[in-house]
Amino acid sequence: MIREFSAENYLSIRDKQTISFVTKGSASELVAVMPDGTCINKLGILFGPNASGKSNLLIALNIVFQLLISPETNSESEIGFFVPFIPTADSPTKMSVSFYVGGIRYDYTVEFNKKYILKESLNYYPNGSKAQFYERSFIAENIQAKIKFGPSLKLTEKTADAIRHNVLNNHSVLSVIAKNSFTEDILPFSRLYKGLLKYYHDIDGDEKKKLVDILQQAYKDPRKKKFYDVMLCKADLNITGYKPMIEERELSKAEIETIKSFEIPDSLKDKMFNPIKETITFTNHSAETSFDVPLDLQSKGTIKYIRILDALYDLISENHVYYLDELGEDLHYDLLYYYINVFLFNSNQSQLIITSQETSLLQQDIINDHRSVVWFVDKDRQTASSTYSRGDSFGLHKNLSLYNSYRIGRLGAVPETGSFFINLDD
Repeated sequence: MIREFSAENYLSIRDKQTISFVTKGSASELVAVMPDGTCINKLGILFGPNASGKSNLLIALNIVFQLLISPETNSESEIGFFVPFIPTADSPTKMSVSFYVGGIRYDYTVEFNKKYILKESLNYYPNGSKAQFYERSFIAENIQAKIKFGPSLKLTEKTADAIRHNVLNNHSVLSVIAKNSFTEDILPFSRLYKGLLKYYHDIDGDEKKKLVDILQQAYKDPRKKKFYDVMLCKADLNITGYKPMIEERELSKAEIETIKSFEIPDSLKDKMFNPIKETITFTNHSAETSFDVPLDLQSKGTIKYIRILDALYDLISENHVYYLDELGEDLHYDLLYYYINVFLFNSNQSQLIITSQETSLLQQDIINDHRSVVWFVDKDRQTASSTYSRGDSFGLHKNLSLYNSYRIGRLGAVPETGSFFINLDD
C-alpha cells in the first residue's frame, strides 16, 4: 500500500504536490491498519475537470515505481520516464513515495533528469525503526555513482562492490538485481524487487494483455472462474457463464493469393490457409432458452467491465495496488458503485486509486463520511500547473454535503465554461 507520495516538475505538476493516504480511525471497509499501526485509506478517488492533471497523478505514481525497478544495460540511454513540466524543463524531476511491501514500510526519494539519476535514497523499517537501505549520489558522467549501503542489510564488501560496479548512472540501485546474478545473499533486495514487480501494477493493469487471454487464464483456475461467473451474473448483464472457443476463419481470395506469393515452406503455407481464431463465447439466458453470444458482439460497457474484473480479483485475493484511469467510463453508475463496494468489503490491505467523472459518488454516505479518500484536482491559473486538495482539507462541517459543495464550486476543480452563446463575428 502507498502511504504518501509527492512529485515536483513532472508532466502538469510544477510545484511540489503531496498526496497522503494516511488517515485516522481503525480498521474498516475503507481503512487498512498496517503492522506498524498506521491507518491507510484503501481507496483514493480523484475528481476534476478535463486536463486538470488527474491522470498525470496516476502516471507519476506508476513512474516512481517503474523507475525503481527498471534496469538499463546501456549507459548512454536516456531516462524515458523524464517528462518535466515544460516551462521548467531544464530542472530535474523530484519524487518521493512511502509504501509497504510484505508489511514493511519503505521510503524512496529520487531526483533525475533525462540522462542521470542525480540523487536516490531508500530507507526502510524492518523492525519498526528507520534504517538505511541505500543512498546514492551522482558524481559525473562516466564516473561510478557514490553508493552507501545501510549496515542492517549485512552485505559483504564483495557484494556491495559488485552492486556498485553494475549500477549505471541512468537507473536505480535496486534495479541492478534484474540484470545480474549475485553469489552472495541479497535477500532484502530480492524481496523488495519481487514484491514491487508482483503487487504494484501499471495503470489499468496490463492493457497489452488480450481479453481472450485473461478469460482463458481464469477459465483454467476454478476459484477465479467462479469469481468471474458470480460477478458477471451479479452485474445483470444477462450472462450466466462463458467458455473459450476456437473458430476457423475463411480467407478472402486476396489473402490466399498473398500467402501463395510468400517464399516460405509449404507446411507453413498450409497452416496459414487454415487459420484459427481463439475467442470467447458467453451464455445468455432468457425465459425460453439459453443461447451463446460471441465476444465480438458484446457491448463496449460489458467488455470494459470484464476487463476491470481482472484487477478486482487480484485486489480481493491478495494485497495489490492498482490505478484505474476514468473508472466508470462506459459503465452504468450502479455497476461502478457496486464494483467499488465489492473491493472495499472483500479486500484486506489492497489499494485502489482511481480517476473518475462520476461525481454522484460524492453523494454516497461511505464517501461523504470518509472525505479523506477524495482528492479534487485543479489547475493553478497563474502557473497552469496541477494542484491536489484532499476532501477533508476544506473545513466543511460534517453535516454539509460534499457533493453539493462541489457542484456549487465551493471546492474548485470544476471547468469554468462561461456563457452558452458563441459570437463568431468579432
